[in-house]
Amino acid sequence: MPTDEPTTKQRIMDAALETLRTNGIVGTSARAIAATGGFNQALIFYHFGSVNRLLIEAAASSSARQVSKYKEAATKSTSLSDLVEIARRLHADDQRTGSVTIVTQMMAAAASDPEMGQAVLAGFRGWIDLVEEALNRGLEGSPLQDLIPRREAAYAIAAVFLGIELMERLDPTQSEADPVFDAMASLAALFEGALGRS
Repeated sequence: MPTDEPTTKQRIMDAALETLRTNGIVGTSARAIAATGGFNQALIFYHFGSVNRLLIEAAASSSARQVSKYKEAATKSTSLSDLVEIARRLHADDQRTGSVTIVTQMMAAAASDPEMGQAVLAGFRGWIDLVEEALNRGLEGSPLQDLIPRREAAYAIAAVFLGIELMERLDPTQSEADPVFDAMASLAALFEGALGRS
């Protein structure tokens, strides 16, 4: 009979991500993860071999779910304004879920762990691909479609978004994210107006 209960591996990965969000990378030990999830820490080593391997798999799974969640919206985007609105939704979503906190903590661990660094980059590539696809649609048929290198622009946009999220995490009370998204929306509208797409 089908069940919606998460598998043991998924429960462990969920507990690892929650521990990472709450305790940071320094406080994310096998003992802490097991306490968060309410299971024996031996299960971590049975299913993943090590805490690092668990974190890598959990972060990859989380990133893939997030990319999949926004892929449909990005597929329907036909303008740069649409892309800005997707970024605004992503930002609001991250404020609720803390998904960028996971990335930043993984980045901190990656400073001394090349395998972790490769895992973070692999997850980031999914977002770059998503932005590149949206840019391809937004610029299709415009005079600039052959002038703007889409992959490089997608990389820059994804990096700017990550930077906004990182800065807000330093002190949410001083966040300027909303005005930045407003400014980006205005620029996108001006750009589209200049191209006769408003």
